[in-house]
Amino acid sequence: LFQSLFQGGKHKTGPNLHGLFGRKTGQAPGFSYTEANKNKGITWGPDTLWIYLENPKKYIPGTKMVFAGLKKKTERADLIAYLKEATSS
Repeated sequence: LFQSLFQGGKHKTGPNLHGLFGRKTGQAPGFSYTEANKNKGITWGPDTLWIYLENPKKYIPGTKMVFAGLKKKTERADLIAYLKEATSS
């Protein structure tokens, strides 16, 4: 999850996360996604991130995401709140 959060930031292991909320899976321009991620067809928001961050490989089978997930609800809630603030314009 240590990706660029700022507009114009470079992609790293994962895509730049600026503008994450409201973006569909597999849609950050210039990042090489798996077909599983491109075809998931959901829009990132607090509800979808809540499920994804618990177990990325279960939510999007075939993803190349190496992050194992956050089982603790408070940690997920804190991360989602942080991402919502840090990735907005």
